[in-house]
Parts: sequence; C-alpha cells; structure tokens
Amino acid sequence: MSGLAKLSGVDISTVSRALNDSPLVNGKTKELILRLANETGYAINARARSLRKQSSQTLGIVIPVYPGSHQNLSDPFFLEMIGAVSQAAAKHDYDLIINLPHSPSEIAEQRLLLSGKADGLIVIGQAGRTERLKSLGDAADRVVVWGGMIDAAGYTLVGSDNFEGGRLVGQHLTDIGRHKIAFLGDVDLPEVKLRYDGLVSVLQEQGDGKSLPLLIPSSFDGHEAYRKVLELCDGSTGFDAIFAASDVLAIAAIHAVQAKGLRVPEDVAIVGYDNIGQAEMISPGLTTIDQNIALGGEIMVNALIDKIAGKQVGATLTPTKLVIRGSTVGAKPKP
Repeated sequence: MSGLAKLSGVDISTVSRALNDSPLVNGKTKELILRLANETGYAINARARSLRKQSSQTLGIVIPVYPGSHQNLSDPFFLEMIGAVSQAAAKHDYDLIINLPHSPSEIAEQRLLLSGKADGLIVIGQAGRTERLKSLGDAADRVVVWGGMIDAAGYTLVGSDNFEGGRLVGQHLTDIGRHKIAFLGDVDLPEVKLRYDGLVSVLQEQGDGKSLPLLIPSSFDGHEAYRKVLELCDGSTGFDAIFAASDVLAIAAIHAVQAKGLRVPEDVAIVGYDNIGQAEMISPGLTTIDQNIALGGEIMVNALIDKIAGKQVGATLTPTKLVIRGSTVGAKPKP
C-alpha cells in the first residue's frame, strides 16, 4: 500500500479509503489510485479487510441434496440457480460458497453463520428442513429461503407462486381437452404439494370428482420417474396427460412414453415445471412453467444483503407463467 501512496502522491490512509470506496476520497483521486492499483497488480488483502469490517464478504448457498434422494448437484435446476445467485452476488462484490448437507439433521445453516464463513445464507428448498428453518431464531435475520409460500414460515421466502403454476397447467390441459391427468412428483415436499393443489383446484372447479389427478409418487430423480411412467403405461389406468413436478421429471416422462410407442402430444400431453435450458431443446419442446430462476437469484441476493444490513424484508414472489411448446401444442381431445 505504501507503494501506491508514493505513486499517487497521497498518504497511506487515503489509499486505504480509496480502495475501500470511501466517500471521503474525491472522485479523481479515487480513480487515480484504482487505476494505479490495477496497473501494478495490487491486490487488497481480503482477509484483513474482512476482519476490519467484521464481514467475510461471502454468502453461502445451502442445497439440501441427501443420500437416497437420487438427486445431485448436477440437476439442471440447481446449476441454473447457483449460476443466478453467483452472478447476483458478484454484482455486490460477494463471493459464494456452496454447502451440501449430508442429512436432514445436519445444521448447516447455523454452522456456516456462527463460524463466520458466511455473512448470510440462501437455502434452496424447504424439503426436510421446514421445522429446522423455523427454529433458526436470531439467525433467521441472515437467511433467505427459496421455496413455496407456507403459513407462519418464520423466515424470508422467495419463490414462484407454485399454486398458481399448478393452476395454469390445469387450465391449459383442460383447455386442450385433457382430463385424465397424472401428476408425477413427491407431494410431501411443500413446493410440489402447492403445484399439485393448483392442478386439483382447476379440476374441482369443473365439478367432476372423477377427473382428479392420478398421483404418481416420484422423487426428483429422472431415472425413478422414467420407471414410474413405464409402469403407468403398462397399467390399466387410462391417462391422456402428465403434469410433472419438474422439467427433469417431465423429460423422463417424454422418453418413457415414447419408449412405449405413444406419441407426445397426440396420445399423451406432457407439462413440466422450471423452464430449464433443456426444456426447449428436446423433441418435442417441453411445455412448462417458467418461475424465472435468474430473477429469483437476484431477488434472493438483494434481499439477503438488505437483511444483513438490518433492513426489514418480506416474502417475494417471482412472475409465474406458462410457456407452451410442442409437448402440448397440437394435442387433440381424447375420446
């Protein structure tokens, strides 16, 4: 730092303030010091600065992927969410660390916060952690959770309107004349249950109890979903549409249906949820619910930084819209 002070003709304290973007340094001086720092390859000692500020300049992202769930970090939804959060954090000069709890009982949230490794946490999903998240106490002031809106959560939620997403799917499928609908997913998970409930609400409005969805339990593992849909095709229960709780499951369903010689969407219309990148690249393109992952990541980071600063932050819903593609377009009502 003394070298930068000599080059710029100011004292060390001014250099320090400029590197920390202090408003006490005028714009021209700050610009000169930053330019010289860049030219000379000077790097701020991040650890020392963090100690002074009592901040790690790091955010944590907790992704509850447990053994036995057959879901892993390579899931496209997780990858896109990590990318969105990472880009948003970088805009605020925050680094990002990723934590994968080994089991639902691991208290990853409090450990990361109390150790000082992260200034705040973003938790992706509430699966298996609802009660633990509710018991965070004061630590909840530095936590934002991506998930479905549930009553009395006790922590800040950001997410799409899962119920509305399910309702949009139900309306679309009934509009194209499909009423024998199978729902593929694990309704024990809060977000998935809301999607299922939205679908049910549409069918109940029509007043035909016989049209309630056929529930096909499945984790978020595409291989399991593929096997479940093969079994569905081999069974005696008739169906003309599948609403899958995620795009990964929906893509697996398309492959399974086609493997049985059925056509998508002529014989079976299929809808997913998430609008991941692969959704528009498969054949046929996947009709799905876009919950705007990129915007969600940005909202979560902004909300978390506000919470770290002591501001009050409420729950936020991202826009939820139906994206119609070939997996339902052209589908005709089944007799």
